[in-house]
Amino acid sequence: MRVHDTALLSVLMPVYDCDQFVQAAIDSILNQTFRDFEFIIIDDGSKDRTAEIVEAAAARDPRIRVISRENRGIVPSLNEALEQATGTLVARMDGDDISLPDRFSRQVAYLQANPECGLVGTQIMFMDPDGRPIAPMPNPLGHDEIVARMMIGREGISHPTVLFRREVAQSINGYSDRFKHAEDIDFFLRMAEATRVANMPELLLHYRQHPKSIGRTQSEAQAAAHYRAICEAASRTGAPMPKQIERQAVGDATDDHIRWAWWALRSGQMPSARFYARKVLAARPLSLDSWRLSFCVMRGR
Repeated sequence: MRVHDTALLSVLMPVYDCDQFVQAAIDSILNQTFRDFEFIIIDDGSKDRTAEIVEAAAARDPRIRVISRENRGIVPSLNEALEQATGTLVARMDGDDISLPDRFSRQVAYLQANPECGLVGTQIMFMDPDGRPIAPMPNPLGHDEIVARMMIGREGISHPTVLFRREVAQSINGYSDRFKHAEDIDFFLRMAEATRVANMPELLLHYRQHPKSIGRTQSEAQAAAHYRAICEAASRTGAPMPKQIERQAVGDATDDHIRWAWWALRSGQMPSARFYARKVLAARPLSLDSWRLSFCVMRGR
């Protein structure tokens, strides 16, 4: 294991079978304007070329530390990385997303200027598997609104955007394996009971949408785990018991393309809107909805 000088920030990135995207994710971290960090990558038993790619990156940059082992899952990987971290601050990253260059500098400055805050996220831009921008997805800014959003089953903080104080995360014993696929929601709610949480107004991460994402492949289990997490949070805090979360419908690839085309159109990402409108029309040429989408994209509204 490489010996590292203590850095202010530890970046944690568990990866599993993401060789298509992981090099871009790594590059986005190494290209940060903030340089005082160690980069801990847990290869969770990947079967594709992910391990080869991350090991090659570690050979080029001494800030990267790779731990490769058998598959254990996301929660054990997150907690292992957290145990290995030496920084006072900790940032999360996923192997299929892209952090913008000033993400860390802005988030570190925010926590330094707001000592009452123990965790801060950012705004995100949804992008497609090939990196085309689809639409910004706003997150609430303040502590109370963030918690309220999560308690009704909606996203309040985007996990790969967060940067938090290590001592606070350790004080709540890190991530829990009792909420598989919604471990981030449980973590955020427990962090919000121990400290203030916030989102910055700046858009600092591109969040990739693709067919292998947990939201696509495990939507039902994710909704059930999210509900259990908020029920337990309500019990701990005395908040009203939340209503059951409705699972988001998951369709086929064309359903995704329809949604992305409308999102891109409404957010002014016209190249992406035109790209997906064409794909929808080719896939469903007899659908009136396909022609309506194409007409709206041609008009630009």
